[in-house]
Amino acid sequence: MELWIRRWDDDRPWTAAIEAAYQSAREAVRLAPNLSDAYVALGWALSFMRQHEAAITEFERATQLNPNFTDYHFAFALLVAGEPAKAIQTLEAHMRLDPFYQARTTAMLGFAYYLLGRYLDALPHLQEAASRAPNHGHSRRYLAATYAQLGQLDRARDEAAEALRIEPWFRINQGIFATICKRPEDAEHFSKGLRKAGFPE
Repeated sequence: MELWIRRWDDDRPWTAAIEAAYQSAREAVRLAPNLSDAYVALGWALSFMRQHEAAITEFERATQLNPNFTDYHFAFALLVAGEPAKAIQTLEAHMRLDPFYQARTTAMLGFAYYLLGRYLDALPHLQEAASRAPNHGHSRRYLAATYAQLGQLDRARDEAAEALRIEPWFRINQGIFATICKRPEDAEHFSKGLRKAGFPE
């Protein structure tokens, strides 16, 4: 999956990459039915296949197997399923259980607030994410869109330029979130912020 997301392998088509991830995750569940990570991998793959309810079910199975288990990928599944408020709860729990959480955790937290239209709440989380992981393109895009929605267009354009330096291939109409999210209005909400920030279509 990461091969496609990070564009490490441009020769692998989208559908082939997702199918390979899905089949590998299914095999992991078969071989290790008591391993939480296997269900996380399956839920992650199902999210990209736009099977949102099934994805959430797999993440819930992972938690049932180990109540102390937490993974930020669950929040992503909730975000693309149109449930940003639940994603915030999941991320806050993850941050409590794992004090060494990755910067992309705060990026997702900020993006969840963005999807709720709570841009001022989103801003500090996205600023933290960009500071901790300055070459993470998603964080920069979320931050650019948030600045744009707040009317801080100079900052939005600066973040957009930085995001495009990191991932020059990015186009709004090819964005991962817009491609796989359940609710068209969520895709348009994010795309609108990106347009204001100056990202190419």
